[in-house]
Amino acid sequence: MSAVACAGRWAQIIMGAVMLVAGAAKVWEPVLFYWEAMPFAQMLGFEPATWSQAGRLAQLISPLECALGLALLLNWRPRIVFPVAAVLMACFTALTAYAWNLGITANCGCFGALVDRSPAEATVEDLVMLGLLVFGWWSTRGMEPSATPRGRWVAVGTVVAVAVLLVRFLPESNRLDGSDLQVGVDLGGLSLNDLDLDLGEGDYLVELFSPKCGRCRRAVPKLNKWAETPGLPPLVALHHLEPESPVVAEFKQTLGPQYRIGSISFIDFRRLTWQAGYPRLAFVRDGEVKAVWEHFEMPTPEQLKNLVTW
Repeated sequence: MSAVACAGRWAQIIMGAVMLVAGAAKVWEPVLFYWEAMPFAQMLGFEPATWSQAGRLAQLISPLECALGLALLLNWRPRIVFPVAAVLMACFTALTAYAWNLGITANCGCFGALVDRSPAEATVEDLVMLGLLVFGWWSTRGMEPSATPRGRWVAVGTVVAVAVLLVRFLPESNRLDGSDLQVGVDLGGLSLNDLDLDLGEGDYLVELFSPKCGRCRRAVPKLNKWAETPGLPPLVALHHLEPESPVVAEFKQTLGPQYRIGSISFIDFRRLTWQAGYPRLAFVRDGEVKAVWEHFEMPTPEQLKNLVTW
């Protein structure tokens, strides 16, 4: 084997591992991938009524990535697998580049919950991976493919991926529609990882934010004033990072929030912010969302007091 062919085989192995890990991560967290696919459906001009179907159809990508990853690792049918993988990667690159151009900052969803990457970061990485696929395809074109029986491993892996996807996704599918943060949604069952309170009882102002978000950081002085204003309900700010995260510690130390801060799961955070980003603010009474404001239309203290007395 020549040095070029050897390098191409290593590129093939690397991309096989990357695609297998990416597919497996999405298979294991299909609900998270469902919500991360939503901004792209919106970006591509799908009608709102079809966003849910688009999120469900996107689940087919996960077992396909697993199959392509296994096939690349095993060098099975490279004359078919390489172009299919390259076309898929080119589509990913085009989508993330388009999202980058539009200024979308949502996680690209490529690796599920394993890695949180913006479309800009994902575009650069996807270009590198597309280059590895093209190089591997070109440099190994004269190599003999592995024996056909190895295709059985690809088939078994694909079947397992589909089975895991169905087991993980189907029980959750009924609660997906309409679970974005909107009036009427029930937050009473939302699991708060490090706060001893129940959103299902009483009035609360609930902010969804990221400690790394510039808009969220600039909103802290206003929220501190609200937290000290008589007549307003308790303010609770929720993020998706670990409670002991150094990012959270820096946020608290630098900005000194005077309200309670807690964390929720990445999936819950994604589903409650996917349409509008963050920060988002909701008035919650006995678990039910009564009003929602986006970062560009935050209410005045007087409006909040009127809601409380309503």
